[in-house]
Amino acid sequence: MPTPRPRQVFFLLASCTLAASAHASYGQMRLDGVGLLLAFLLSVAYAVIVDLLLFARIFRHRAAAIAGSAAGLAVVVLLLALAASPGERAGYFKGVPGGSELIVLVLTSAVFLPFIVIAPFAQYLSMRDELRWPGWITVWMAVQLALLPGFMVLTGTEYYFWQREYKAGQAEGSEIRAGGLSGMVERAERRRERIWGTGWFYPWKQKTPAGAYPRSSAWIVGVAKSIDASSLVAANEPLGTPDREALRTLISGQFGFYALPQIRAKLLWDALEPGRFSRQLAPAGVNEVGAADEEVIPLLLERLEKHAGPRLCPGGRMVDADRALLKALVLAKGRVWNVEKRADEMRPQWANYPSRIERLCLGPA
Repeated sequence: MPTPRPRQVFFLLASCTLAASAHASYGQMRLDGVGLLLAFLLSVAYAVIVDLLLFARIFRHRAAAIAGSAAGLAVVVLLLALAASPGERAGYFKGVPGGSELIVLVLTSAVFLPFIVIAPFAQYLSMRDELRWPGWITVWMAVQLALLPGFMVLTGTEYYFWQREYKAGQAEGSEIRAGGLSGMVERAERRRERIWGTGWFYPWKQKTPAGAYPRSSAWIVGVAKSIDASSLVAANEPLGTPDREALRTLISGQFGFYALPQIRAKLLWDALEPGRFSRQLAPAGVNEVGAADEEVIPLLLERLEKHAGPRLCPGGRMVDADRALLKALVLAKGRVWNVEKRADEMRPQWANYPSRIERLCLGPA
């Protein structure tokens, strides 16, 4: 059997582990979790070192075998201790356990951790008794090398199962009718996470720490996108109270990851009252957190042009304070920095928004 190249094996497995977390921006990185990640990489690196020492038959010496197993046990204890820390787990899994990070960690640990403790002493005992190379050590090394292609296969199967789950969510979301959103909340809360790379689901509901969104689910994405594009959300008629509360629950929980401008515009639209636009669209100010954003404003403007009617324009005319608030929002959200001109300027597609606002509800004064 050819000697494995430790640097290649180590960095390939490390890259597989880190790839699942690469989507997180630098600004979102936490110190919690770094210890667990480093301990995991240390266990992989030490397993590669043990492989090389086995090939060199260093562990035929009793002292070397004892030292090798003791060092392996120390690595195992370190990794398990860090894995037992809630803070380390929260940092490693970006708040919510599961996904590819869990599968890579569990499978790699299951292969490497027993090996680095047992293999040195196993070689010492076999060579002390002048026996042949233990066959199970060779098999165990082969399993180590098979981890990386195995993870690559799981990455490919994950795409297939993700698409299948996404289409199922789309189908369920497209069947939603008025009064049915409460049932969707119940189904979303009961749904378990799928095991990464497979079509199986965890037998238990994954616990989401307080303040964290649930882990991204293909089914939830499909449901969210189909509801966002549904006629129920596009309608001018306000949602019933149960449906409105259900949508808010979904937005604050399962849908919190995704850009759903139509749903957010619909919730704001249903809440608008003449003379009180500022309360719904900019409760703390047009430049503060909570103000309607640049995805929602164009949708609200379209709805106002089509359906403002007597509900939002008493007597056929928009309240001056509401019109002024809309203009202020457009100016606040529509201006972008032009690097060449070194000045703020209106987005090209927003250039006619102020004039469109001026034309809204021009009834009798």
